[in-house]
Amino acid sequence: MGVAVRRAGTPTPPDGWRGSAAQIAVGRAAIRAYNKRRHLVPKCGAKAKSHGGPCGQIAMANGRCYLHGGRVPAGDGYHLPVWPDGKAPGAVAKLNRKLNDLDRAAAKRAKRVAAMSADERAAYEEWKKTHKPGPAAARTRARRALEQAKAQRELIETFPPRQVPSAESAELAHEIEALRAELKRRRDDAQKPKPIGAFA
Repeated sequence: MGVAVRRAGTPTPPDGWRGSAAQIAVGRAAIRAYNKRRHLVPKCGAKAKSHGGPCGQIAMANGRCYLHGGRVPAGDGYHLPVWPDGKAPGAVAKLNRKLNDLDRAAAKRAKRVAAMSADERAAYEEWKKTHKPGPAAARTRARRALEQAKAQRELIETFPPRQVPSAESAELAHEIEALRAELKRRRDDAQKPKPIGAFA
């Protein structure tokens, strides 16, 4: 570990710790320890404009870095634009920039959709059905319902097709029904009280 060097003219706080050589050494050691495990931390997979590959920045909770949507708020209104405070300085300029950004994003999205092939457009429409904005719980329930319906369809498709009865099987079924009816009639006759004595 190198020797901590203070900048010339940097005053030492009265407590003797903040800005001291010991604090600088501890901070550098923490940074070195973090850099050793930095390659194990999840990275942002968004497309970088500079080189066209994955971004590679440290990902936040939603899997994106702070430059590619990692700071997007959660909740029911996460998909809605956040407008500037009208009383804040420069609110009009901020609002105009926001509107211009939204217009550019809409035009870019429309251009991408127009350039899609038929298969890509179908996949995109399917993606929109499963990624509708709203509460996370509602989206989770809808996704589970779709998965269950898909599993049921796949299970039904595994069943053997129902065979149409032939003339011979239909005749056998008719004879079986006739025998069942005859058996029922005889059982009913056997359960009837028999006359005795002079009425026999």
